[in-house]
Amino acid sequence: MELSHYLVKNLGAVKGREKLDSFLSFGFFVDGLDFASSRESIRLLCEYSHAGIGGRDSTILASMRKHKIKTIATHNISFKKVDWLDVLDPAL
Repeated sequence: MELSHYLVKNLGAVKGREKLDSFLSFGFFVDGLDFASSRESIRLLCEYSHAGIGGRDSTILASMRKHKIKTIATHNISFKKVDWLDVLDPAL
């Protein structure tokens, strides 16, 4: 959803959707959002809101913590302020 938001916002609905359709043609894992992960997302939102982490971001962080993932590819600079993450910026 984070990528969808970014592409549609920056490229418009038509071009953003074309890029998303291309992205979705790759296989990937989608984690479920249940009560426990929602609570963890809220906890992380409170812990990192000062760093610019928002609701969608904290949900990503909760999923990463759950699956012991410590590296993320993103252009979102807020993630660089999360001390346990390694951030790969694809724009650099």
